[in-house]
Amino acid sequence: MFKIYRQRKYIYYFSYFHLKLLFCAILAAIGTTVAPAQHLSATFLSYIDQYKEVAVKEAQEYGVPASITLAQGLLESGAGRSYLARVGHNHFGIKCHSSWKGEKIAVGDESGTTCYRQYKNAEESFLDHARFLQQPRYKHLYDLKITDYKGWARGLQNCGYAENQAYARSLILLIERYRLYQYDIDQPVLAHRQKLKPDPSIGHDLEDEEKARKDLLKKVEFLHPLHRKWNLHYIIAIKGDTYETIALEFNLKPEKLRDFNDIDDESLAPAIGEKVWVEPKAKETPEHFDYYTVHKDETMWEISQEFGVRLKNLLKINNLKRGQEPNTGDMIRLR
Repeated sequence: MFKIYRQRKYIYYFSYFHLKLLFCAILAAIGTTVAPAQHLSATFLSYIDQYKEVAVKEAQEYGVPASITLAQGLLESGAGRSYLARVGHNHFGIKCHSSWKGEKIAVGDESGTTCYRQYKNAEESFLDHARFLQQPRYKHLYDLKITDYKGWARGLQNCGYAENQAYARSLILLIERYRLYQYDIDQPVLAHRQKLKPDPSIGHDLEDEEKARKDLLKKVEFLHPLHRKWNLHYIIAIKGDTYETIALEFNLKPEKLRDFNDIDDESLAPAIGEKVWVEPKAKETPEHFDYYTVHKDETMWEISQEFGVRLKNLLKINNLKRGQEPNTGDMIRLR
């Protein structure tokens, strides 16, 4: 019998990703191990502090919840660090059309560019964001309570603001992680409600990521810290995670992430504290990690997740079929 010593040494690091306009930044690193604590990004907190009054004023004047405005600004501008936000004060990817008389900023490469509005300051961008949301397709959202950030987030997605099914959940996670909902209630009066005439020339096309991505490379902080074990990378699932949201964060297709983790059922979501591998698991464990003694009620899938070994390979070397589970105390071969 071989005794397995489980090493729990985690390595944090940051990596460069191609940044897309819709999801150009994700939250800061939070949590550790099985019961992750929330560690908030100083960059995100600084953005919130800088623009919270602008968002509250927009809410009081035009009815867009401050929590939604701040969450969208964080998500779409990378907390103000995207190229559009830094150079053009454009926090919401607002495009310019023929009627736009202001300054312009072109984003793209040799294959083509896209024209975006360049503002004198971020407040102008926030105003256009409110004006964009006055379009008739968003009209029913104003029937919701100003505190119903979940209804707003889901409504924006359902109305076609974003096609990615993880968009609403991403907004909700941001709002709850950074307690942005506090800016929807008991705020000092900064403005009075008024009508804002819609501007049909405002475009917010989210399908230009490929053209813009070379110009939007930036260092991003992960919602989940990356851990490394068995020479592979994984994260620890937290409350609200789905394979779609995790795949979004790591620029993966959800089906690919499920495949990495031997998940066949699309309705399943990772449990809190569960390992989720963000790259393909190995065919076997490294040398010297040959056997494992099964604990009570432990499944082959759980063992495959623990040791970073593909389930089909683990079943094969133990002469088991899918669905067959070991008994407590059984010796399982890992390589």
